Amino acid sequence: MDKFETPFPNPARNKKKTLATRILMRSVIYSFAIFGFLFIILMFVLLGMLRQDAGVVKKVPSKAIVFIDFDESYPEIRNDDLFTELAETQSLSFYDLIKTINLAALDPKVKAIIGNISLSNLGLAQIQDLRDSIATFKLSGKKAYLYSTGFGSFGKGTSEYYLATAFDEIWMQPNTEVGITGVDMEVPFVKGLLDKIGVEPEFYTRYEYKNAVASLVSKEFSPEFKSEMERLGSSLYERITADIAATRKLSEADVKQAVNDAPLFADEALIRKLIDKVAYKPELIETVMDETDAEMINVLDYYLNIKEGSKSNPTIAFMVVDGVIKEGKSSSNPLQGEGIAGADSIIEQLDVIAQDKNVKALVLRINSPGGSYTASNEIWYALKKMKEKKKIPLIISMSDYAASGGYFLSLAGDYVLAEPSTVTGSIGVLGGKMVMKGLWEKLDINWGEIKFGENAGILSSNRKFSESEKAVFNRSLDNIYKDFTAKVSEARGIDLNALDKIARGRVWTGEGALGVGLIDALGGINEAVAKAKEMGGIKPKTSFNITYYPKKKTLQEKLAQVLDGGPKISVNKVVNDFGFEVKDINILKRMNYNTVLPPFKLSY
Repeated sequence: MDKFETPFPNPARNKKKTLATRILMRSVIYSFAIFGFLFIILMFVLLGMLRQDAGVVKKVPSKAIVFIDFDESYPEIRNDDLFTELAETQSLSFYDLIKTINLAALDPKVKAIIGNISLSNLGLAQIQDLRDSIATFKLSGKKAYLYSTGFGSFGKGTSEYYLATAFDEIWMQPNTEVGITGVDMEVPFVKGLLDKIGVEPEFYTRYEYKNAVASLVSKEFSPEFKSEMERLGSSLYERITADIAATRKLSEADVKQAVNDAPLFADEALIRKLIDKVAYKPELIETVMDETDAEMINVLDYYLNIKEGSKSNPTIAFMVVDGVIKEGKSSSNPLQGEGIAGADSIIEQLDVIAQDKNVKALVLRINSPGGSYTASNEIWYALKKMKEKKKIPLIISMSDYAASGGYFLSLAGDYVLAEPSTVTGSIGVLGGKMVMKGLWEKLDINWGEIKFGENAGILSSNRKFSESEKAVFNRSLDNIYKDFTAKVSEARGIDLNALDKIARGRVWTGEGALGVGLIDALGGINEAVAKAKEMGGIKPKTSFNITYYPKKKTLQEKLAQVLDGGPKISVNKVVNDFGFEVKDINILKRMNYNTVLPPFKLSY
């Protein structure tokens, strides 16, 4: 056997032993660190479980006033991660909140509701859903009161006040403000910055109203983009002011004048009949307790007393799709910013629903700005196959957003509902890449390239598309747009020529979408469940269950989610520490996808 000598044989033998020792020690240290981290997390989980007094639920008094703090978070999808385990108290999803208000209206023990709101994260469509539920509660003959320590902060209280006007009486703390300053729409244009650093966006869209990449390729609004935003904003503003005027018994002109004069101090708001009383919160609570002879109970405690019906009852499955749509698993880690609606996770849940023999209908609640066309198409197909296999109706309930890829999912539905202020449509497609050639030149970096195949390296960021690559890429966009519009035409019964005036990337409110035939009716969760019951053949007086999806994760799945999301958590913390809003960064991140909304931020 031949013997091969290394150039420096003696030192290498010593180094091998030293290196092996170091590797062993580091492996041991890293192993202890990982297990230690997991042990600490597990300890926190166990302590959290002990802290929650499991099994102890506050009973509903014989006469009850349900207190709801609308400043708390009510996400579309239930919090189901490790942070939920560590929390001292459970939180409600938006569906849970609507359900609780509905049951409180029917419960003879409940005499009134007191709401509290100042700065809320609720979206306009969610607020309209809540307004309808509060209206139903009042029809039961019970009163609803709302207290605020100030609507918004230096303005930005329009949505909070919009919700407040659904209540019988609005009380405000003295020396605070009603910040009904209207609707503001902002779009970040970053092309100037990209020009300075030598980065050139090369994107193509279908068509002129698909403005999701406008932030990258323009320094200001194009005429088409501006007209779309003006139409959208005007629709939202007119709906808000009209609804406020109707419930407060004011003229729309008076409401709009109040908006232009806002922020308004509480005393002035009282004079203008925007509110009913200026007082401190204890005075409201004492007044309502005296009028009803009832005790206060928090909405969460009331919710925990709700009992589910018999497992043999017919069931309506209620499934939430929340966040940007993409391939793979879903993620809803609150520290990662915008949630991910993963196709794999959604299809897994559909398989679970398909195995439940009691399911008579499926309500799909969509809150998504869009995302990947491939993932949206995959979910659409799975929805179609599931309902055909089980022979059950699919009812779509749109939340704040169901646009682009989010609207694509609705095409599988048998009946589609949206709130008047839902943002939907955006039937179009985009794609491209960020060309870094100019940046490399500034840094004196040269990339060599050897190709085997005319279009090899088509998505390379080091150069622009060649003519043949550009042709291939645009052909792909044409195919996707053709498929998207064909499915819309078939599902909604709209001729392709007529659809051309509706699609091409145009964005619609729910109210506008109804007018052009993209949805079937206006309404929220209650209307969607009622329609599901009707179409599922459940008789009016029959008891039925509503089963929520996605199902609860195991502790192991929650631990894995935290470990996978660790780097993102630290990045988001740094971003927030520097004074930026993570949701603003998320708007720009959405441009990674080919069927997504334009990047704009609504303030109200």
